[in-house]
Amino acid sequence: KPADVDFIDLYIPINPFSSLARTVVPAGAVFSVAMGIALIGVENKKPLLDVLSTTQVTLTRVAMMVVQLSPFGIFAIAANAAGTMTIEEFGRLQTYIMTFIVATLVLTFLILPGLVSILTPFSYRDVLRTSRAALITGFATGNLFIVLPMLIEQAKALFEERRLNTEDTNSYVEVLVPASFNFPNIGKLLTLLFVLFAGWFTGKELSIGEYPMFSILGLFTLFGGVDLALPFLLDQVRIPSDMYQLYVVTGVVNGWFATLLAVMNLFAFTLIATAAATGALTLNWPRLGQFAALSLIAMAVAIGITRYGLSVMVSEQNIKRTTLLQMEIKDPVDTTVHRHMPENLVRLDLKKPRLEQITDRGILRIGYHPGSLPFVFFSEQRNLVGYDVELYNQLAKDLGVKLEFLPWDYDTLESQLDEGRFDVVAGGLLVTHERLTRLAFSESYMTVTVSLVVPDHRRNEFSTWDKVETAGLRIGIPGRSRAEAANFQLAGSEVVEIESYHDFFYGDRGDLDAIVISAEAGSSWTVVNPDYSVAIPEPLITRPIAIAVSREGDQQFVNFLDDWLRLKKTDGALDKLYDTWILGKGKQLEQPRWSIIRDVLHWVN
Repeated sequence: KPADVDFIDLYIPINPFSSLARTVVPAGAVFSVAMGIALIGVENKKPLLDVLSTTQVTLTRVAMMVVQLSPFGIFAIAANAAGTMTIEEFGRLQTYIMTFIVATLVLTFLILPGLVSILTPFSYRDVLRTSRAALITGFATGNLFIVLPMLIEQAKALFEERRLNTEDTNSYVEVLVPASFNFPNIGKLLTLLFVLFAGWFTGKELSIGEYPMFSILGLFTLFGGVDLALPFLLDQVRIPSDMYQLYVVTGVVNGWFATLLAVMNLFAFTLIATAAATGALTLNWPRLGQFAALSLIAMAVAIGITRYGLSVMVSEQNIKRTTLLQMEIKDPVDTTVHRHMPENLVRLDLKKPRLEQITDRGILRIGYHPGSLPFVFFSEQRNLVGYDVELYNQLAKDLGVKLEFLPWDYDTLESQLDEGRFDVVAGGLLVTHERLTRLAFSESYMTVTVSLVVPDHRRNEFSTWDKVETAGLRIGIPGRSRAEAANFQLAGSEVVEIESYHDFFYGDRGDLDAIVISAEAGSSWTVVNPDYSVAIPEPLITRPIAIAVSREGDQQFVNFLDDWLRLKKTDGALDKLYDTWILGKGKQLEQPRWSIIRDVLHWVN
């Protein structure tokens, strides 16, 4: 939640010099205005002005030194960002850059010159033709100040060309251009999008009710410049101030387009204001209404094109999907994965101690269901990966044995365990009352939330379990036993048995409204299938996940699994697995930083 704003302290602080040091722009602006007004009435102000003049020259020299060093600083910030940003974060950064560029182009070449053509005698072509040189210069240099003389001359020439110049026209133009330069232009105002982007980037988005206050603060703080306003605004909405470094990186590109828009903004304002002052302004309300409608259509088309481009090129879902499906087990043990159950499999002797048989044969046999994201699934490299796969890799290492994965399905899981085909089960298996009558479980290694995966456009229909029960839905659950276990909370819905989650997402099951699944597993499925969303009805229902073994097995083996899981909880291994496979953090943290010495020059490994 953004911080509550104390307007008295913001504008009238106890210590204005502290506010200046902390770049609190409103306080600095009010203090400067108060000092200026008070100084007007001082008779002998020359000594102070001399000191201020000398200070100005000194600070200007310091600023020039900083400007000379700024390319090195920007390079260092960009290099740091390139070395620490993940692929997903870079994709998100492109989202901001593309949105900013499209917005500036639409405003520069459509809306602002169109507004001038509606309110003044100048045509749309006249505005673009006359401002062309200033636009090119401003875009190439990224500096608005140096094009001010060009804008003055071009505005004068345009009035003279249309024979609209009067005795005061040139004076108005010469005053308006430098005067309006000191006010926040649309190019600066558009940089406020970065704060909204930073909130989305860090997961701290502003609510709709906070936008008005944010807009007011942003407008006034931009009088102090973007580099002062953004850190202040980031602090106000409690977004990490380090995000400002990311803005500096984007500013290398966006700065050109912001200056382009600022040039057109300044030129358009000057033409409209001068026309109004000289009586050349034309107010045609029907044309103005048509222009407003066309502007909205242009913005809607631009937003649609941008959204489509982002969904194709830098979609967050595509990046997450790629990241998820490319994840691999680090340093796996020797592993054999069977796609089908071997016919000549030597089965486990259920009458002998389970742990002893595992160590004697040197292999831990795991039953797996391949469509159990994010617990067990095949990566793009066709390797079996997931939370449970890495968990059993750690168990195999601790036992000093190999791994062998054998497939199971929901209808035959109990019989396969009782026949001794595998030792334990992988696949994020929920512990239910019904399952406890057929299987034995270790203690829980994760608690998940029961949810529904639904088509994205229907996600708001499933806010409570009461709504689910009374909606007359068809809800799919893999396996007959799972369907029976769910009946107590889906009494008003038709529960349909499906073969697997894969059947819902990729099979011909358009007759189903939703599937029951844990929120943790559902999130992974919706990353791979972004047309669906996870709905978590209230009140929350949680279920434990545990390691399943045959009820015919020995209790000593179950006790061993319990003790081993406690050790993994204590040493943080389970937390790391959760961060990696459920939250998607771990694999990013393991990647080394990009380095010129290592990745370009190859001087070190």
